[in-house]
Amino acid sequence: MLALCFAAALTYCFGHDWFDPSGFGPGIGLAVTHMILTAASLLMAKRQKRLRFSRTGVFLLVISALLGASYAVFANAAMRRMNLPVLCLVTAQALFALTGANRGYALSGAGLWEGLRRYGDSLVRWWKTPFVSLAREKRNGKDVRRNLFLGVMLALAASLFAAFLLSTADQVFSGILQGAAERAARADGTFALRAAAAPALTLALFSHRFSLLQKPREIAAPSPRVMDAAAFCLVLSGLSMVYALFGYVQIRYLFAGTESVRMSGGYAAYARSGFFQLTLVALLTLGVILPALALFGKNRAVRLLCALTALLTAVIDVSAFVRMRLYIEAYGLSTLRVVTLWGIGVIMIALLAVIAKTVWPGWKLCPVLASVILITWVALNWINVDRVVANDLVFRFNTNTEGTVSLQTLASDRYWSPDYYAAFRNIADPSARREALEMLDERAEEKRSGRPMKDPPAYDWSLAWLRRGGDGVGE
Repeated sequence: MLALCFAAALTYCFGHDWFDPSGFGPGIGLAVTHMILTAASLLMAKRQKRLRFSRTGVFLLVISALLGASYAVFANAAMRRMNLPVLCLVTAQALFALTGANRGYALSGAGLWEGLRRYGDSLVRWWKTPFVSLAREKRNGKDVRRNLFLGVMLALAASLFAAFLLSTADQVFSGILQGAAERAARADGTFALRAAAAPALTLALFSHRFSLLQKPREIAAPSPRVMDAAAFCLVLSGLSMVYALFGYVQIRYLFAGTESVRMSGGYAAYARSGFFQLTLVALLTLGVILPALALFGKNRAVRLLCALTALLTAVIDVSAFVRMRLYIEAYGLSTLRVVTLWGIGVIMIALLAVIAKTVWPGWKLCPVLASVILITWVALNWINVDRVVANDLVFRFNTNTEGTVSLQTLASDRYWSPDYYAAFRNIADPSARREALEMLDERAEEKRSGRPMKDPPAYDWSLAWLRRGGDGVGE
């Protein structure tokens, strides 16, 4: 397991340009690494007789596999980056459920809280294990560490001496070694940072996977004693009053289309702004309502205030959707706008579920809500967001009669994708089509510090590259 984690850390740290905005981040390499590590963890757990069948664990494992596979299929950088923490947490929760580490139901509120705390603890708890095991290891009465150190030193000396002799015997081989030495001499701080990050990532991966084979540590469940019901009632009451005033403004001015002198920039600018803030407010409100129901669901006052706050927050969510729709009508789709629409829809489902929970307190809200969020997130990854965005932009360009959509707005999404080529070939105007494809070629050349995208690093590569036409970059 330590060797697999070391190989995974090396490929991640040195296989791509990390989260460089000009690149795509990890691709097919991360998908393969994720599958190998997960399979190895399950096999070792089975060998240690710690593997247990769990329908929830299998469900989470399927979600994890689909998210991991999306790195190999699609090239959207934004989705790759957003998927990384989701992939780590979902995989950890799946493995905890399948090895019996979690005491509670994996998708319940208590189970999710337990898994999150257990995941953080597992990343650092077993760092010392490889060093302790090595210190205790004896072979033929001799310290293994001393033998390893001596072997490494002798291997380096012998390899360097052999390389020197061979370089004097072959000019081509000598040139290769000189080129490698020159590249090493030009190494900057980025190389040192990656070299330092690789061991830390190795130990974190190993500690987490090794924890699956150990007796699970006790994790305290959430306790109602952390906060009194009266405190939640005060918080929910304050939010309800503010949201009621905001809802009145939305119904009178935004939904009714009434102009006001206080609208900076006019009604159009007013209606097409603030959707991200409203989505965040709705999300934060759920962060108050859900714990209140989980801890004090039997308290009638708490349930009533949760229902009222959820109804008022639904008005905020609808306002965010209306503003986003108007914004998309004016400027078209992008990856961030598609994800925002998904978030608005999920928040509305959560608010409706909260209202149902206040009516039927015995209903298990969290497992259903968590399942819906995970399933819809996986579906969002597999609808090919790049193709959806590109088709929308081309449709707006072809149906544009007032000249408000230019060629530059066709690729308004900051993340270039090979899926744009197939959509851009559907541009009706031949000259505009040719110019748009040339623009994509130019963007491709700008990526990866000037390296053309037809030759991406193997770690970042995805099956999306096969969907490009012509010479691999454009026509």
